[in-house]
Amino acid sequence: MGATTFSGPVRAGNRRGSDSNVGNVVLAQTYDSGDLDGTGTGNVDSGVVMRIPAGSQIVDIIVDQTEAASGGTTTVSVGTAAGGAQLMAAVATTAGGRFRGTATAATQAAWQISASADAEVHVRNVVASGALTAGQFVVTILYIQR
Repeated sequence: MGATTFSGPVRAGNRRGSDSNVGNVVLAQTYDSGDLDGTGTGNVDSGVVMRIPAGSQIVDIIVDQTEAASGGTTTVSVGTAAGGAQLMAAVATTAGGRFRGTATAATQAAWQISASADAEVHVRNVVASGALTAGQFVVTILYIQR
């Protein structure tokens, strides 16, 4: 599948000049943790893995634990700084499946990206109670670009 790069928002609808059925397209960026086998106890910060364009609004953050953690427990958080949880508070993902962090006033406010700068996104995985022998997760951020 091909990819296209846009420098501005994408609007869809068939009534040009009228906003009666025109809306912005929801975009997504994804981070894959890769194989977590051998990850030891402690905080593992991904570094900057995504940049959400200035002026955007995040509409959802999804964590898919595609391979259940084994040998230890895991929690995942998403932030705008190393080790942070500004965008999504830590959620336990050990068992595998689909997860979303609990929304708070602070996280929802952070979903309104500054109009003056892109948001650099970090993903933090905290491993407790032993080194992992298996595990993998994927974080997807859905947003509307202004």
